[in-house]
This record gives sequence, C-alpha cells and structure tokens, in this order.
Amino acid sequence: MSTVPAPAKGAGGLDQASPRAHLPAAARGLVADHAQAHPNWDGIVLLPGNVPGDPTHWVHLSAGEIISFQSSLTVRLNTALAGGTTPDMDALDATLSRPERLASHLASAELCKDADAILGHLLGAELASAKPYWLGQEIVLLGESPLLPAYRAALLSQHALLRS
Repeated sequence: MSTVPAPAKGAGGLDQASPRAHLPAAARGLVADHAQAHPNWDGIVLLPGNVPGDPTHWVHLSAGEIISFQSSLTVRLNTALAGGTTPDMDALDATLSRPERLASHLASAELCKDADAILGHLLGAELASAKPYWLGQEIVLLGESPLLPAYRAALLSQHALLRS
C-alpha cells in the first residue's frame, strides 16, 4: 500500500496517516482518469460514496499527484438515519455554522421525520469539516453516487468553485 503524496496513477489504494484515511484502488482510479485528462489541473476531486456503505473522499490533486485526502461517512450515516436525497438548505446552513450541534439537529430532524433535513445537517457538518479542502479550490465531482446532486447543491449554496 502506498502513502501520500503519490502519483494519481498507480496500482492499489493509498493510505494517509493524518488524518487517518484510506483511498481505495477504485477511487484512486477515478482520480487518475481525471488527472490524465487534465494533466496540469490543481484542485479537489470529490468522490461521494457510490453505494450506501462507501465513504466520501475529498482528494487534493496537483499536477497528477495526490497530495492529501480526507474521507467522511456522510453517505453511510444518511442511509442509516433514513435521510433524503435533496438537502434542506436551512438545515445545511444551521449545521455548517454550528457543527458541534450536529447530534441535536439530527435528533430533531429524526423526530420530525424530515429526511431532507437529516441530509442537510449531515452535509453541513461534512462541509464544515472539509472546508480547508474546498474553500477557494476548484472542485470536480466524480462517480455515480445517488447523492452527487445533493453534494453539488450543497457546494453551490456556499458559492464553491465547481468544475463542470
């Protein structure tokens, strides 16, 4: 297993010591394909979990090299909590500005059976956590996740720089 920084193109996944994370080979392959198509690109490749158990990966790519990455379990948590597919933007904003209130926000949304608020709160917490990755960076969303549109909407609501 390789560690970062490492070329995007390579066999197997990547490990990172801090924050502790693992980028599976399939995710690395998607990043490598983007790096090959855009060799001088510098930015963030966002890979929302493709299936409910997959982590989401925020990958810093620069000139074909994976510099660092951060992973989250938002997709898995959204599935476990019966969250929706369209984030409630008020919920997203509330948790983005006060991520320490995530647990109480989720309890309220679950009590009200508000699936979109659950997703909004989870995405708000993830955006707060990943802010050093996305703020001021160009972001490309890749993969087949059913939550890809939700991530796009969440980032656009924060005026993030999304690449088409």
